[in-house]
Amino acid sequence: MQEPDLHYLHIAYVPEAGWVLSMMARLKESNAPQLQKAFQNWSNTKLVELGIAITTRMAILARCIRRLNGRVAELRRDLSADAEKLEFCLSKGYAFDLRDKDLAYELLLDMDSFIFETRSLYELVGAFLRELFTVLFNRKITEDELKSVLTKDGIDTRWIEELQQNRILFFHNTAPWLGVEVRDGKEFDPVLLKKNIKTFENPDDFVRFRVLRGESVMAKIEE
Repeated sequence: MQEPDLHYLHIAYVPEAGWVLSMMARLKESNAPQLQKAFQNWSNTKLVELGIAITTRMAILARCIRRLNGRVAELRRDLSADAEKLEFCLSKGYAFDLRDKDLAYELLLDMDSFIFETRSLYELVGAFLRELFTVLFNRKITEDELKSVLTKDGIDTRWIEELQQNRILFFHNTAPWLGVEVRDGKEFDPVLLKKNIKTFENPDDFVRFRVLRGESVMAKIEE
């Protein structure tokens, strides 16, 4: 049997503007010999592959967030469209039957993607910063040091642990299902159920998506 005439094709990689490229530009323009040397030696370090990985993940995550925001908006519209039905389900403890039967699965798909992409980006950024400190200052830094910087900037870091724990849970041990946190009867935020629960009395049985999302951090990515 004749072998096929097989070839491979690259797809053009054009990185989007971001802090990795901004950092490289600042190093290039710096008057400090140490920083100039770091820029000149950039291609010989792990920073090359890590930088590409980060800019790619950031681009993917930005699109993931836009898709997810659209799904959440659809969910809120559906819940708001029938106040009587909503009040009945809340008073009786019944499940709300969405008009779009695919919406719950679409939301779960986008939420799964969000958890994976966000945690992956966090780990890549951590690896990048550790390598950067080694290249620039010959100094090792730890994850706890990086977390302390976020805390000093007033950023709630609970989402870091939540992402790690729930990525392990949902990707290896179970599948999530969708619930909704209703505030004042008119504000709706999705929650992910960790098991088949009857009530929401135990907060360990579900995870609030707004905690996973880490609002202050995600706002920076969406800019």
